[in-house]
Amino acid sequence: MIINAGRVALGKMIKGESVNAFTFIDVGDGEDSSSSSQTMLDHSVLTVRKTVTPDIIGSILVYTVDFTGSELGSNKISELGIFNASTGGDMLSRVTFKSIGPLAADETISFTFRLEVV
Repeated sequence: MIINAGRVALGKMIKGESVNAFTFIDVGDGEDSSSSSQTMLDHSVLTVRKTVTPDIIGSILVYTVDFTGSELGSNKISELGIFNASTGGDMLSRVTFKSIGPLAADETISFTFRLEVV
């Protein structure tokens, strides 16, 4: 779901206004449904958001990101959000999923997030 703040930022981009790129991914352990008025994850489990530059395939942005168990600590994760700042900033999109983890420190989990702009 594209969140309201993400829609506003996309509108500004179309107008030619300067907006920070949506290149930061955060994960958390929130489990409620995404709301268009949401501005943050329910509860981030990262100390630092991951920086990811999406690929563009036609009208689809494709974000691919990996997390190690050592990055996630002993936390389970069940939500992922895309932001335009390393802290705070605007959230473009948030998704929830069945809880995963915790992972062993040497394990890795990968996510591919596809966002179609229509």
